[in-house]
Amino acid sequence: MTQEGPYEKIREIANSVPADLEIWKSGRSALPIALFEVSRRRLTNKIERIGTGGPVNDDGEIGGKWASVVAHLTEWAFRYGDQTKEGREPTEQDAAAAVDLAEKWKALDIAFNAGRAGRAKISQTKRGFWIDPLSDPRLEVLDMILEGVDTFAAPAPEMGPDLSPAISYLNSMHTSTPGGSATVPRGVMGLFVQHAKNNLRAQHWEVPRSTNIGGMTLDEAIPLLGTLQGIAATGMEVFARYPSLTMANPAFKRNDLAKMIARYNPSSDKVERFLDLFTYKGQNGRSPLSAPLVEWNDTLIVTPHLLHDSLTERMVLRAASADPASSGKLGVALGDLCSQWAARLRGIPGVEVAEEVKIFDAGNKKLGDLDIVALDRGQMQGLIIEAKWPVDARTLSDARKQEDAVDKGRSQIERLQTQMGGDVKVKFPNGWPDFYDVQWKWIVGTARFLDSRRTESTIPSLSLRLIETLLPASSLRELLESLEDLPLPKEGKDFRLGWKSVRIGRYVIHVRTIHMLRSHPTSSPLGRRRADGWT
Repeated sequence: MTQEGPYEKIREIANSVPADLEIWKSGRSALPIALFEVSRRRLTNKIERIGTGGPVNDDGEIGGKWASVVAHLTEWAFRYGDQTKEGREPTEQDAAAAVDLAEKWKALDIAFNAGRAGRAKISQTKRGFWIDPLSDPRLEVLDMILEGVDTFAAPAPEMGPDLSPAISYLNSMHTSTPGGSATVPRGVMGLFVQHAKNNLRAQHWEVPRSTNIGGMTLDEAIPLLGTLQGIAATGMEVFARYPSLTMANPAFKRNDLAKMIARYNPSSDKVERFLDLFTYKGQNGRSPLSAPLVEWNDTLIVTPHLLHDSLTERMVLRAASADPASSGKLGVALGDLCSQWAARLRGIPGVEVAEEVKIFDAGNKKLGDLDIVALDRGQMQGLIIEAKWPVDARTLSDARKQEDAVDKGRSQIERLQTQMGGDVKVKFPNGWPDFYDVQWKWIVGTARFLDSRRTESTIPSLSLRLIETLLPASSLRELLESLEDLPLPKEGKDFRLGWKSVRIGRYVIHVRTIHMLRSHPTSSPLGRRRADGWT
């Protein structure tokens, strides 16, 4: 009999441990009670943080953490629970055990996804399972630092209206609010809704607002999404003062929620399409992180944990990419963003840039395109970029899609390089030198994804976000030299490696971790945050 390997055991744990949670015996009550426990913990953590002088508002890292926890709980509820049955009364211990597991799940998620993709070494000893990613930790840390420019940046000034009248009203309430949102005056919720809508409109969006995201444009979705955020924010503010299951994560009949959204957006005829696009029903290929309305027991749950503003754009784009009817148009919009590479390179003195350069064989058969070509004819040096702009990764599964895009780019470059020869014609702009007279460097270029995998490929993968930190450059040569000697963080100086151990069920999993020895930057040296239009 073949002995089961460590990865197979990890896969078995990933399937069995959440399935064995007692909370699923509570039927339709399971998910609302679990989400209530999330809201209680998040609020408790916030009060403790404020009490020690910490920030009042949750930053992107905190919001992202709770979004992941809720996403896991929601997916498990659809997989292992039964919302058609009443079930037994759930206990606090049942809810706590479920949320405890969801908070620790990242370790097993790394093991399962990295192991499946061959990105981690998985071993087993008497002390448990050991997960050691097969990646360059220096690049991981560099990616964390670059992400921190946005994640840990000081928040942009908020737009109005002033919420203090709504907050004052909520503080003055002396009765409990078991009736849900109906107990909050329409004007109070209206302030939260308008505040969220205005701030979402003011946010920098990378794709054009005219982008079709599936039966509606991004511009049409923004005020409706802002309305959801306002409803969720109202619930959280009431919950903070009068904790109740009803207000922790408000649930509405679909028709009632549609009417409420329409009330605050009377000119919109896209409410029903919006609800279709952003509702999670447990369907394959979707995630609560891209469909924040959870259809459960004939209601739609509006949970604030899936509506944190730091997740908004990638959430919308992931929702659109999951819809076959809109994914093609979205791909075109994302492809158009690759021109940002050209815009940045044109700012280097002496550099000429061409896009979508066609390549033909001797018989005028098209062999392919060079996405972005930068030329310094004074030095006879050039940079060729195979540009990829997939939707930002939010989960490890998403990251694999980014890696697939990089691998595809490398394959495209390798194919073109083998086809290049004396009879191949490269259709450069008029006046450019012959292709073979220039010393070229080829790279795969992404938006923000910095591929940390160890690879034998000679073709580097770099992100535009990284390139922007190397600019301004006095010449293309200076930039190319910088790429050969990247300012990588140093182990022992900037970070150290360690192990984090978590107990999941009766198993112990040890995951290699990175501990930063220097604080994250709150802004890049040149202030190049995404909110300011940078990558």
